Amino acid sequence: MAITLPPPLPTPEPIEEPEPSHRDFSDPLGVRLGTPSRLAWLKELKIDTQVGTIWLGFWGVLSTLLFVAGVFVMLLAGLDQVGGSPADLVKYFANVQLLPPDTLGLAPSLRGGGYWQIVLLFWAGSTLAWAGRCWERLRRHRWRPFLLFAWLSAVFLTACIWVFHPILMHTWADAPALGLNSDLDWAQNFSVLWGNLYYNPWHQLAIFFLFGSTMLWGMHGATILATSSEGSHHEDAEIKTLSSGSQKSMLFWRWTMGFNATPKNIHDWLWWYAVLTVIVSGIGILSTGTVTTDWYVWGVDHGTVQQYGPITRDAINHIPRPMPPLPAPGGYIPAPGK
Repeated sequence: MAITLPPPLPTPEPIEEPEPSHRDFSDPLGVRLGTPSRLAWLKELKIDTQVGTIWLGFWGVLSTLLFVAGVFVMLLAGLDQVGGSPADLVKYFANVQLLPPDTLGLAPSLRGGGYWQIVLLFWAGSTLAWAGRCWERLRRHRWRPFLLFAWLSAVFLTACIWVFHPILMHTWADAPALGLNSDLDWAQNFSVLWGNLYYNPWHQLAIFFLFGSTMLWGMHGATILATSSEGSHHEDAEIKTLSSGSQKSMLFWRWTMGFNATPKNIHDWLWWYAVLTVIVSGIGILSTGTVTTDWYVWGVDHGTVQQYGPITRDAINHIPRPMPPLPAPGGYIPAPGK
């Protein structure tokens, strides 16, 4: 009688231990937080199951401390607005906002923009310190600085909104207040104030790169998933040594799109599309109020927007005209001054 053996137990995935650089040992803050472990349920989501460790270093520790300090000041300012009640802070958290000062220079008081300036300083220090962490890690591993440039491009857009554009407008009040609803209100009001930001050509270019990024990410993911049975999902190895998976993924792309893409240049395209999204957005912010005070007027003058009906130039420029007196129900029109 044949004996049926039970199937072999699955071999557990090995923990990928961190490989510290020799320079890490000379850094008193070159510490790694946590221990490597696995979360099995992440495998169902097709995500790498290992969690930990994370390396901080001097710049990472500094960035974290500045971030925590900024959050602490925001909570203090929120408590100040709700009379010191933690329950009210939680209840009205979405409406709590830290307003910027009305003019350039130091705020006259904490409630008059001082909280906003303190948090902004902590934000600037934290983001720049994190850029230092990126540079330190890239330098230690002798990698190219694309991660640093991508991070700095996002910092550039944020600085254009909160720092550079208000300076050009000669008032901190042009920057968004710090808060959930206030940030959304600023995004809407900024567009309305300057004649609809959708007509800003730099904003249009940013939308092109944004949608292009999502399209490229979707196409790249679909290509790798379609050819993953050939091993194309091992991209780090496939980029260095092209094998069956990479060759078939390139064929799949060419047959689908009509031109070639390699495991290397597809990431070049993705990097540039993502970075240019925020760079041209920052240029669009800086050009608003400086190049033109009304993007709709600019679009009409340059032929990119069709004028809305037989409307006068004064109306386009939002110059109000005096309203004629409205007749009373009986047809009586009051005399001027009555």
